[in-house]
Amino acid sequence: MSPGPECVSTEPVAWWASVTALSGIPLAPLLITDVPPVLDYPNHLARLVLLAAGPGDPVLGRIFTPEWTIIPNLAGDVIGLGLLHLLPIHAAGRCLLGGVLLLNLAGVLTLHRALFGRRSCWPPGSGLVAYNSTFLLGFLNWRIGRGLAMPCAAGWMVWRERRPLATIAGAMAASILLFFCHFVGLVFFLVLIGAAELRAMRNFHALLVRSAGLLAMLAGPILLSTLTTSRDAPAAMQWPPAHVKLENAASPFINYVFPLDMISAVLVYGGIALGVAFGWLVVAPRAVPAVVVLPVAWFVLPFDLMGGSFLDMRVTVMLGFLVFAAVDRSRVEHHVAYRVTAAACIVLFTVRMAVVAWVWTGHRHDLSELRAVIATVPPTAKVYFPNVSQEEAPAYWDAGPRARRLSNGLRADYHLPALLLIERGAFWPVLFANPAQQPIYSRPACARLAREAHDIPSHAELVADPDLALPALVDFDYVLLLEAGADPDLANFIPRCLTLVSRSDFAALFKVTGDAPDRASRTGLH
Repeated sequence: MSPGPECVSTEPVAWWASVTALSGIPLAPLLITDVPPVLDYPNHLARLVLLAAGPGDPVLGRIFTPEWTIIPNLAGDVIGLGLLHLLPIHAAGRCLLGGVLLLNLAGVLTLHRALFGRRSCWPPGSGLVAYNSTFLLGFLNWRIGRGLAMPCAAGWMVWRERRPLATIAGAMAASILLFFCHFVGLVFFLVLIGAAELRAMRNFHALLVRSAGLLAMLAGPILLSTLTTSRDAPAAMQWPPAHVKLENAASPFINYVFPLDMISAVLVYGGIALGVAFGWLVVAPRAVPAVVVLPVAWFVLPFDLMGGSFLDMRVTVMLGFLVFAAVDRSRVEHHVAYRVTAAACIVLFTVRMAVVAWVWTGHRHDLSELRAVIATVPPTAKVYFPNVSQEEAPAYWDAGPRARRLSNGLRADYHLPALLLIERGAFWPVLFANPAQQPIYSRPACARLAREAHDIPSHAELVADPDLALPALVDFDYVLLLEAGADPDLANFIPRCLTLVSRSDFAALFKVTGDAPDRASRTGLH
């Protein structure tokens, strides 16, 4: 039994206090460092710098050029460019991250209000999953799309019966907006409103009428999908190993300390299950199908499909936010249970946010080392960067700063060399510039370098056979080695090809030796 819409919260002070805390505290880590340790984030910033500069820029215009087209992955680019008109790049980027955090909290609050018809202190608990794996991996467009999906679905639930035609028209517009934000965000919207509609299909007539409304809403995204280049992506599927699949079930709670993350997942999901079983908590009836479908989707979905990756992880993060929107206290009062739950959530939230602040504070050291190492790289230089992998130097990685990888082992530092472009105007070959996913493409010379860079041997292979390096690196001016402290003999790293310029524990910069004019003529960047 769920509380009816006539129910009004008797704890407005507690509600406002929890919402204020959950709005402000998660933003605090963004003040610690100007480049947060969020995996894809520097790469997104680099693309914004290029888009803002435009093809006429004397330095950056030689590397990439904008190409705006129909792409279901544009939210961060559109919003970020707007922010760049008002703020410096690193301030604009952190505002974008902070907006994503607030958007997802607002989405949980509005969806919960639509489902239960009242305010509650339960949905602000979604702060426990604010710093989850997909946020720390930097999936910005997807997080914006998912955050918007919840208030859009809330609008459908509130107005579907009162203004059916206007609601369907609004949902058609929302579906197009979500399509351009991120396709998986659109899927989340469809799951939420589909669950609500399924609840209302009590007879054959209702089935036909409501199905027609849903199909009308899908017309825009279906038409737009036929106009995208992603429709030609191969339907390659990859399933993760069983232990990774299980870890992905805890993705809403993954950040930096694996035992704490697992304990958080068990306490939250286990507590909800016990609360529902004992009648302390209820699940909104209109959300039950979605709460059932998402775990099933996590189980059956592959890791990647049609060019999209981390699909099962994204689904579990959807569920992590949904349980705070679709669950609430029952009408029966259980004061002791509620107080214990509230205290546990506050303690857990405090500990988790303290961990994030601690890790991000340590990240500033890596950031300052990297900036010092690349300080002499000139504009238009071409820089390749190998790294010492976790498999090659496990002891070094285990002793290193936690900001370099998440608690599930996924790296978080791989795209930090994007600072080469953002702050030095140099080229590095792994910028997100897939025309099917980003509104930008590489100039021909840079596109060739990016393709060839995929075949450059790893650090371990280069150490084992230095002669592999010369043909691979002939078109690059510099090599930036990450995790340089794991190499015991940096000065002699490929001595026939490289000369050490500067070094730190985190990174080392080498000059590529050889005929520089010949390299410049081949790449066409100078």
